[in-house]
Amino acid sequence: MNLEIPPDALAINQAQNAGKTPDESNILKAKNFKLPGLTRYREGVMKEAFFFVQVVGPKFGSSAYPEEDCKAEKRRMEEIVNCVNKMEPDPRFLVVCGDFTHCKPDDKEYFQQVENFKGAFDNLKSGIPVICVCGRNEFDKEPSPQSIESYRLNFGEDWFAFWIEGVQFVVLNSLYYGDLKASEDFVSEQNEWLESVLLEAQVNPPQFIIVIQDTPWFVSDSSEPDSNNNVDLATRQIMVPKMREANVKAILSGDQNGSSSDGGIEAIQTSCLNGSDGHGFRVFKVKSDSIQHNFFTLGNSPKDLNNEF
Repeated sequence: MNLEIPPDALAINQAQNAGKTPDESNILKAKNFKLPGLTRYREGVMKEAFFFVQVVGPKFGSSAYPEEDCKAEKRRMEEIVNCVNKMEPDPRFLVVCGDFTHCKPDDKEYFQQVENFKGAFDNLKSGIPVICVCGRNEFDKEPSPQSIESYRLNFGEDWFAFWIEGVQFVVLNSLYYGDLKASEDFVSEQNEWLESVLLEAQVNPPQFIIVIQDTPWFVSDSSEPDSNNNVDLATRQIMVPKMREANVKAILSGDQNGSSSDGGIEAIQTSCLNGSDGHGFRVFKVKSDSIQHNFFTLGNSPKDLNNEF
């Protein structure tokens, strides 16, 4: 007897345990490797500079674990939502880089943590979409194709591109270069898609490209040794030159605050929401030829963004 649970049934079961259907949240979900509305057709030309906000590693449920309580993390994220709502001009989007929850999908506490994570954005201005970039805790301890499909049904596809004011954003699942290496079909599919995006950018250039992922391609320079906080050197040696040729201007990731530049690509890291640099977020200003960014703590959050840059 085959007792394997289909991926869609698994995701629906997880969502129902969390009190939501797979389509019920304020998170903008990718389909066909695109975000609805944020396409080149609508956003392919830069008319003005814009802002966006990045939050890293909210880890709902971490403060009280093993108790099933997300009050601290939900309060913190709702504070960020209030800060974002007060910003002028409105940021074009709020991107959250994994880990969304403390527990993984094969933990019983995961369902409640996901419900609280999604609910924290209920009061965010309707014109500011939430974009999720997956991290390690979004997949089972022993990742499988089923857990990948489950993630996609809950949060949308795990790699995709979108456009804002002529700038192309490329979101990657960096776990395919690490914890999910064994998922060969998904690894090769993402690599083929990424190479096609970078090749298209050389033929039909965007203003420039910004890559967003959980684990950085590199921290200090693209030839640094392998570590738990970068993509393996062999892959870097293949892909980073292609990124330069496609005019990738920045790679955004998480873990700790800092930035470095290598061959025209700036690697920008933002610390986790509960990290040692204080509870905070990073605000980016994107202009036609440059990217500016500052990290703000919750007690020092900006309102007039033009005065900050």
